[in-house]
Amino acid sequence: MIRTHILGSAAGGGLPQWNCACVNCVAARAGKIDPQTQSSIAIATDSEEFQNWWLINASPDLPGQIESTARLQPRGNAPRNTPIAGILLTNADIDHALGLLLLRQQEKPLVVYATDETRCALAWLDRALARFCGIEWRKISSDFQRLNGIIAFRAIELPHSVAFQFLDEISGRLMLVAPAVSKLTRELSQTSADSEVILFDGTFWSDDELAGVRPRARTARKMNHLPISDGSLDFLRQSPARRKIYIHINNTNPIFMPDSPEHAELEQAGIEVAHDGLEVVL
Repeated sequence: MIRTHILGSAAGGGLPQWNCACVNCVAARAGKIDPQTQSSIAIATDSEEFQNWWLINASPDLPGQIESTARLQPRGNAPRNTPIAGILLTNADIDHALGLLLLRQQEKPLVVYATDETRCALAWLDRALARFCGIEWRKISSDFQRLNGIIAFRAIELPHSVAFQFLDEISGRLMLVAPAVSKLTRELSQTSADSEVILFDGTFWSDDELAGVRPRARTARKMNHLPISDGSLDFLRQSPARRKIYIHINNTNPIFMPDSPEHAELEQAGIEVAHDGLEVVL
C-alpha cells in the first residue's frame, strides 16, 4: 500500500500570496478559507513503517510543511536524522526546487531525481549546496525503476516538465502525479487511462485569469499551464480513475472557494480540490 501526503496544494506564492489582495487572498487572511502552502507531495509505503519518504518537488515552504507533518520529522534515535530519502523534481520552477536549498543541513548529499534539462537549469543551486551537503543527482527514465520498498516510478515527458507515474509492485495499482502540464500529450493521456489516482495541474481556472488582478499578465498557457475550464476539465471528467485531484492551484483560482460555481462544477464532475494535509491511499 502506498500513501501520498499533500504537503502543499498551492502554486508559487501560496495562499494568501504576500503581495496579493485578490478575493481568495482576502478570504484566506480573514479566516473564511484555509491558507495553503506551496506545492509539494510526500510518498511512502506502509511497509518499513514509513521510514523512507520521497518528496515530489521541494517547495520554499518545506521546513514548515515538515513541522506540520509528524511522519517527516526526525526520529529520536539520533541527534540529527530524517525519514526523507530524496526528492523527485518535475521541473526547475523556483516553487518546486527552492526547498532543496533549505535542506542543506543534511549530513549526506541530497538524492535528487531529475531530467538533464532540470539539472542544468538548477546549476546555481548545485553550486550553492556544494558548500553544504551537496546533491547526488540521479537520472530518471521512461521505464519503471525501483524507488524503495514496493514503489517503482517512471517519468512521462511533457513540454517544459515531466509527470511521474508510480506503481505499487504488489497490487499493480498506478498513480499519476502531474503538477505542471502545458499540453495533453498522447503519452500522458495513455498513462492517465490506467492510473487509479490522478493528481493533476490545477494552476489556473481560465487562460486569462491573471489579467484580472494584474493587467498585461501572461496567460496560463504562456506560463506552461493548461487551464482547467477549456483544457483539463473534460479530460479528467472522462477519466476512469477512482480519484482525480487538482493540485498546484494558484491563489487566484476560484476553485479554492467552496461555494463558487467553479468548485461546484468540479464536484459534479467527480474531481477533488487538494488541500494541505490531504492523504491519498493507493
